[in-house]
Amino acid sequence: MKKIVIGGIVCCLLVFAVVSLLPEKPVIIPAGLAYEQRADHRRLEFAGIHNFRDLGGYPTEDGRRVKWGVLYRSGTLHGASDADLEYLQQLGLHTLVDFRSSAEKEAEPDHLPEQHDFSVVEIPTLDGGDNAEAHEIMDRVASGDFSGFDPQEFMLEANRDFASSFTPQYREFLQVVTAAEGQPVLWHCTAGKDRAGFAAAILLRILGVPEDVVVQDYALSKQYSLAARRNQLLLLRVFKGKEAADKLSVILGVEPEWLEAGFAEIEVQYGSFENYVREGLGLSNEDVTDLRSALLEQG
Repeated sequence: MKKIVIGGIVCCLLVFAVVSLLPEKPVIIPAGLAYEQRADHRRLEFAGIHNFRDLGGYPTEDGRRVKWGVLYRSGTLHGASDADLEYLQQLGLHTLVDFRSSAEKEAEPDHLPEQHDFSVVEIPTLDGGDNAEAHEIMDRVASGDFSGFDPQEFMLEANRDFASSFTPQYREFLQVVTAAEGQPVLWHCTAGKDRAGFAAAILLRILGVPEDVVVQDYALSKQYSLAARRNQLLLLRVFKGKEAADKLSVILGVEPEWLEAGFAEIEVQYGSFENYVREGLGLSNEDVTDLRSALLEQG
C-alpha cells in the first residue's frame, strides 16, 4: 500500500512537470472582444494568476451596465508567469489593491512587471491581531486535527467580520476606486474569493447591480478556487486524512450564504445598505453618483 501511495504522488508530480512545460495559452482580454462575446470570457485565463475576473457587463437597476475593462478581481499574483505580466500590462491598470496580511505578502510576494505605471495600495485585512482565525486554520492543517471545527460557521462569521470589524479597510478600498475616476483597478487577496469577493460585492451593489446578480458573481469563485487548489487538497487527503481535506475544501470554496451573512450583518449594524454606504464607507450621494458615472454605461 505504501508503494501505491508513493507511486500515485510521483505520477501527480510528473503530470504537473509535463504540463508546466507546455506553452501557455494566450490570455483573452474580454474588453477587446465584440460586446456579445465578452461574458463568455469573463475569467481571464492567466497561467499563474487564479480567479482573475472582469466585472463588466453586469446590469444595474436603472438600465445601465458595468463597463468592461475597468474593474478586475483576482487571487494572488505571486505565481504570475512572465507572459502573464505582459498581458497584465495590457490592461492599463491605474491601481492594484492588495488585501493580504503582512505574513501572506512576506510568504508569497506579488510578482509584478519590473516597470509598471500603476500604483500599488496595500490594505492589510486579517493582519496584526485580526489574524487569529487564519492561524487557527494553519494550526489545524499542520496537526490534521479538525475535530469540533465547523467550516461553514467559520466562514459565516468571517463574512460578518468583513461587514463590521473590517469596515475601515473597505472604506479605504472605495476611496481608491473613487480616486481612479473610472480608470482600471485590480484588487486581490490570496484566493481572490473572500476579502476580494466581499469588496466586489459591495462595490457592485453601490453601482446598483441587483443583489441576486451580485451573489451569482460571488459564487463563481467556488469552481475556480477549488480547481486552483486541487493538488494541495489531494496531498492533504493523503497525508492528513479525509476529514482534514473535506473541511478545508469547504473553506477553499464559497457559498452564497456566506455573502448573505455579511449583508445581513450590515443590516444589523447599520439598518440598511444605504446607511452602511453613507455611515460606514463614508460615501456621499454625490460620491455614489460619480462612481456610477465613471463605471457604468448605457445597457
